[in-house]
Amino acid sequence: MKLAPNVKLLPKDKGEDAVIFAGDDAYSHAEHYMQGGEARKRGDKIPPVYLGRRDLGNLENLRIVDDGRSRAIVRRAGKLDDRQALQIETLLAVAGVKEASFCDENGELLEDWTPQLARLKDEYERGESLVLPLKKKITENHGDDELKPRVESRADGVFWVTPKVDKQSGEIIRPETWLCSPLELLGTGTIGKEHYRVMRWKKPANNEVITMAVPCGGIGDRDGWRLLKDHGLNVTTNGKYRAILADWMQLSGSHEEWQLSTTAGWHFGAYIMPDGSVIGDCEKPVLFTGKTAAVNGYSVTGTAEGWRDSVARLAGGNPSMMLGVAVSLSAPLIGLVGADGFGVHLFEQSSAGKTTTQNIASSLWGEPDAQRLTWYGTALGIANEAEAHNDGLLPLDEIGQAGNAREVSTSAYTLFNGSGKLQGAKDGGNREIKHWRTVAISTGEMDVETFLKTEGIKVKAGQLVRLLNVPMEKSTQYHEYSTGKAHADALKAAWTENHGAAGREWVKWLAAHQQEAKDTVRACRERWRNLIPECYGEQVHRVGERFAILEAALVLSGHVTGWNVQTCRDAIQHNFNAWVKEFGTGNREHRQIIEQAEAFLAAYGLSRFAPVNYDPASLPISELYGYRESDGRYDEPVLFYVLPEPFSSHVAKGFNKDAVAKTLHEAGMLRKPASGRGWQIRTPRLKHLKGARLRVYGLLLTQDHDAEND
Repeated sequence: MKLAPNVKLLPKDKGEDAVIFAGDDAYSHAEHYMQGGEARKRGDKIPPVYLGRRDLGNLENLRIVDDGRSRAIVRRAGKLDDRQALQIETLLAVAGVKEASFCDENGELLEDWTPQLARLKDEYERGESLVLPLKKKITENHGDDELKPRVESRADGVFWVTPKVDKQSGEIIRPETWLCSPLELLGTGTIGKEHYRVMRWKKPANNEVITMAVPCGGIGDRDGWRLLKDHGLNVTTNGKYRAILADWMQLSGSHEEWQLSTTAGWHFGAYIMPDGSVIGDCEKPVLFTGKTAAVNGYSVTGTAEGWRDSVARLAGGNPSMMLGVAVSLSAPLIGLVGADGFGVHLFEQSSAGKTTTQNIASSLWGEPDAQRLTWYGTALGIANEAEAHNDGLLPLDEIGQAGNAREVSTSAYTLFNGSGKLQGAKDGGNREIKHWRTVAISTGEMDVETFLKTEGIKVKAGQLVRLLNVPMEKSTQYHEYSTGKAHADALKAAWTENHGAAGREWVKWLAAHQQEAKDTVRACRERWRNLIPECYGEQVHRVGERFAILEAALVLSGHVTGWNVQTCRDAIQHNFNAWVKEFGTGNREHRQIIEQAEAFLAAYGLSRFAPVNYDPASLPISELYGYRESDGRYDEPVLFYVLPEPFSSHVAKGFNKDAVAKTLHEAGMLRKPASGRGWQIRTPRLKHLKGARLRVYGLLLTQDHDAEND
């Protein structure tokens, strides 16, 4: 039979009250009782017994008072159900307590337990207790040696106690050495192959409660102590006592299994916010071990209804703002339905409300300004943020402020690919690859493709179907306000008063309606497949899947936004049309290939291509790319015989050369051999090469050639 915390410290006078705090916040209440002055007013210097969450789950195996104690006061300290209260009352009765009272958090009497103590004891001894199985008489474990040195964890700290007998009085005295500030050992957990101990303490500076998974491999070494001290735990500097403390940290306390996660989002039946807060219930306690630079942004002010009636109402009727809300709501939805992550980049040169729209989207989850991240960083840094925002919204502001365009290019591709870099581990092998699913909302004065092109970086089509470039439109529905500025100011005031609650309400609804969410997404996907013509390129159809998710999010969230279904669908359709206008309806890679080939011929067609019948002596060309042939008529195409090496290094740069040849042939820009096999033809006989015929690619360039879907 284990002793509850501080039972050994109860007053020696058995006639004095045993003060017991019981509830899921018992430790904090007990600490406040000792430090806040209430104990001093009562003349009580003895730390109270406290029964926290793990103790309440194990009451059958606990002694909560010592034998012979005649009086007890039980105070509720947080969540405590009726069964647990009855268990505590029964334990007091069995232990022989004659007088007991049950009080609230402030010490006000809720119920006098004294009249029923005798009955509860009698029922227990007959084996008829409803809440406590019959055990042998609860007595002190005589196996415990009162003179044995031990570590004691109390409300005032953790101490090394070395009891001994006073030679003069014969009484046991208890010299003690301070080891660290108050510390709870809550349980254990694993991440991959690494084992952790879950600990909780308060920072002395601001009383912030820290719950941390501490690597077992670091407990007792210099780095491990530094980690604990950096997070506000005061630890002895004496090496001898640090070794004792390290052993206690590993072996003592609760070893309840915790679920540890490096990523936010849906885990173990609950949803983990980027700040570590958990929405929903799961069988085992959950702890988020990841970190985000915007951890302080996920606060809650106001209500979900307040957000709906102010922020959502004012945003309604404005397609770009409604798109921002759809992006935000899609973030937890993709995790439930198994969809890929994606992003929406809103761009416009003028002040069209990009930041306002992004703030509206962020206000679902917390304080917008504190959540906002930036493209100004490394690809690794953004990947870490994606992991911390798994199944969540990732707000990225102003792409033009990014310091390195190449980092942006890498991030734009890997962010929504969902996998981190393969890295080696110190002890051999490789680290576990990071995975995530996130939805990003980004802003900038120019679209991603233009931004990267200005830095000399070619954009891959895959980037543009993961991060959708949608032109920002100014608000037109000001509701009761007369100007756009007044409307924007009202929105800011609205999200300042109401943020964070609506997103949490949305997650709770999703958790309770998972099948409805999946069915709606399936229906929206089918609708969008039928909306997009078959002749449109594959990439357009892939983007249609993203807009189907956005539509489903708005359709499902009417109770959060207050918007009707048709208005939501119209807004999403409007933004899709705007995206198509920018991207085109064909295959973007094909368009890029054609543009690259045309640019190559326009740049080098005269300087690096010689006429078929030319004299090298009279027309020297230092770097020859091939030959050109034309009948001189304006409306007839020029045939360029491109040598294989320039074709690979210039025309097909960044692509597979056979795929490029096929695309150009289908566009009418490449002449195939008469045999129909392969892509290379032969030049006419070249006089300067003694009549030789070279294998080349035959490219045609007409004056009025129109790349597809321009």
